[in-house]
Amino acid sequence: MRILPKTIAYKGYNIPTGTTEKDRDQRRQIISDFYKNWIGENGEKKVKNDELKQFIHVNKLSRKKTMNEACNTFRSTLTILELSYVLKYAVKVGRSDPKDNVNQEIFCDMLKMECVVPKLRPYVNTAKLTVGVIRHGNRKLQYCLTAK
Repeated sequence: MRILPKTIAYKGYNIPTGTTEKDRDQRRQIISDFYKNWIGENGEKKVKNDELKQFIHVNKLSRKKTMNEACNTFRSTLTILELSYVLKYAVKVGRSDPKDNVNQEIFCDMLKMECVVPKLRPYVNTAKLTVGVIRHGNRKLQYCLTAK
C-alpha cells in the first residue's frame, strides 16, 4: 500500500490528497481556478475530439457538474488538469439515455468516454468523460470529467 504525501504538486497546483471537507474545498477551488485559466487560454471553450471528429464544448454546466464531482478525490482533481488532452483523445466506450433531471434535460444522448493519461500515472490510469449530446443541433458538451 502506497502512502500518499499530504499534497501532490502538478502544473503549479498543490492538490490535497486527504478526505476532509477542507481538502474537498481546496480541491474545488483548484478546479475553479483551473477552469478560469483554461477558458482564458481557450477562448472558444472547445476541443476537437479525434474519434468523434467533432468539437466537445465546455460551458457553465460542464464546470459546475465537474467541480462538484471531481473535488471529491485528488485523483479526479488531477484529471481535470489534463482537460484539453482528455477532450482530444477520449474514446467512446458506451452511451446511456439522459437522466430525468434538470441538468440533463437538454440532452438526447449521453456518451461514455475514456482516456488513458500517461502523465498522471501512478495516481490515475484512466479518465472518465461524460459528454452530453444537445437535443437540438447535435452539439457535444462536456458533462462531467473524473478519474475512473
